[in-house]
Amino acid sequence: MKKIIAVAGMAALCLAACQSRAPLQQIAKGDELAFYNFTEPGTFEEGAYGLATLRVNDGVYHINVAQGDNTLWWGQWGDSYDDAVIDVDVAQTTERNENAFGVMCRVRGSMGQAREANPELVAIMEDTPEADPTEAADDDAAEQTPAPDETAAVEQSTAEASVGEGDGYLFLIQGTGSYAIMRARGRDVVPLVNWTASDQIHAGPGSNHLRAVCAGNYLALYVNEVFMADVTDDTYTRGQVGLAASAANRLGLRVEFDNLSISAVNTG
Repeated sequence: MKKIIAVAGMAALCLAACQSRAPLQQIAKGDELAFYNFTEPGTFEEGAYGLATLRVNDGVYHINVAQGDNTLWWGQWGDSYDDAVIDVDVAQTTERNENAFGVMCRVRGSMGQAREANPELVAIMEDTPEADPTEAADDDAAEQTPAPDETAAVEQSTAEASVGEGDGYLFLIQGTGSYAIMRARGRDVVPLVNWTASDQIHAGPGSNHLRAVCAGNYLALYVNEVFMADVTDDTYTRGQVGLAASAANRLGLRVEFDNLSISAVNTG
């Protein structure tokens, strides 16, 4: 599956005098729900998607973007959550800082989830008699031309899948030392917190610890244990966790994620 969201205005920063403040809500981590140390392949979404490669290797999750055009690439995996506290270590290993990377919550999709068989379809298959070999040729010819209503159903299903591609919340930092919170819907991204500079973010190449909080309509970002920003939005209520990266220059970007932890939410 292609993983693309156009990230507009990635280089723009909020340079206005932004006074620091306390979080609107005090959210603590509850029980750990999932942990990924990326020691085994196949434990998060992997693949080659155009200019980007997503891979579990050498104990980290790699997102390598060969050439940048402000397009965001992401992988997602595991159970779907309503509320969660997401922690991850991320390291930018390339020199150029025209980039963005971070975590996603409430991403629409089901990558890595076990899918149960539809009992109605199973019953239909069990009740369907085997075809008469003499009628096989006629059946094959009929199958090559789908009925109009079947064609419409396939087109509708494809359109619905396309609409859901990329939906979720983004908690991003840049190698230049800035952060943002965004809402993604398909190929559109709406800033909920505009890009803002912070001296608490280690400029690239370097490592940072990110924490994203998704609790009800409350969204918050912490970097290196320091509160950055929060906002409320009720567009999405449930989904998977994702890891994302984007580059804005021809030299691309390489980032490594490790120690991804997903915990329950405790409100204080």
